[in-house]
Amino acid sequence: MTIRLLKTMAFLAILAALAIGTAAPVTARDGASKHVTRRMALMTSQKAAMDVLAGMMAGRTYFDRDKARTARRQLIRSTGTIRKHFKKPQLDPRSHARPLIWHAWKDFKARADTAETAARNLSTRSLPALRRTLPSLMQSCLSCHEAYRNTPNSFTTH
Repeated sequence: MTIRLLKTMAFLAILAALAIGTAAPVTARDGASKHVTRRMALMTSQKAAMDVLAGMMAGRTYFDRDKARTARRQLIRSTGTIRKHFKKPQLDPRSHARPLIWHAWKDFKARADTAETAARNLSTRSLPALRRTLPSLMQSCLSCHEAYRNTPNSFTTH
């Protein structure tokens, strides 16, 4: 394996660890506000699309151009709505968003714009093209999550 592939695989593992969310679907009846529920659904859909592309990139699944295009379209749509979904400063116990989002709104918006640009620049024409363009989107997600997302506890004993 090349060093670049190893670095990419390590990056994928880090991104997956940061992207772990709730296992059960979230609904407004669960106590979350409708705005927070929509934000969580947005992030869950983005994670699903990223999982499809990351699996192809890492060789866990075969490259399927149609599935890759569908995931790309989903990411373009969803990254374009990040600002809208986070505009209202609402928190609840199920959310992992840090209040810093609304105190550093200009930076958060810039990061959302970077993610949208990276999603638009994704190339799903071939596996080499995907491998060349997906890391920038992954980095933009990771950067935002490091700054604005609390990492959920993966194990609770009570």
